Amino acid sequence: MLHKTRPLTQHSTKWSASMASRNGHCLCGKISFTFTGQPVRSTICHCSNCRNRTGSLFSAHIWFAADQLSTDWQDCAQYSFETPAGRMMTNYFCRDCGTNLFFRTPIADPLIAVCAGTLDDANDWLSPGKELFCRNRPDFLSIDGTDPFDTQPF
Repeated sequence: MLHKTRPLTQHSTKWSASMASRNGHCLCGKISFTFTGQPVRSTICHCSNCRNRTGSLFSAHIWFAADQLSTDWQDCAQYSFETPAGRMMTNYFCRDCGTNLFFRTPIADPLIAVCAGTLDDANDWLSPGKELFCRNRPDFLSIDGTDPFDTQPF
């Protein structure tokens, strides 16, 4: 399978100037959020942390600077843990319905990763730019148009 190569900081979006902000929410609707401006990157991740955190074989994230995101943090529960690589990771989720919303890790500061499935209209404008921990990707899964990495390149 051939993959298009993109610079590490580039992402693939159908973003326009008229799309100054985007919204998302958890399953029960208690937590909603808005982000403004363009995302820094978009990723698909196959690491064991993301699998366990989401209960899925992979996770999709859109990365923004933390100051681009507006939400009521008091409504978010959080769980911090150390990854197998020895890095801290904090997962933010809804206290009521358990929806995973965001995560942060010091290695990516000041960025925050928004779980793509929580966005109101991600299908309309986003395609992943990077695919991480491909060494863990299930054999039956093929994602075209991403830059594949066996680990985390940033």
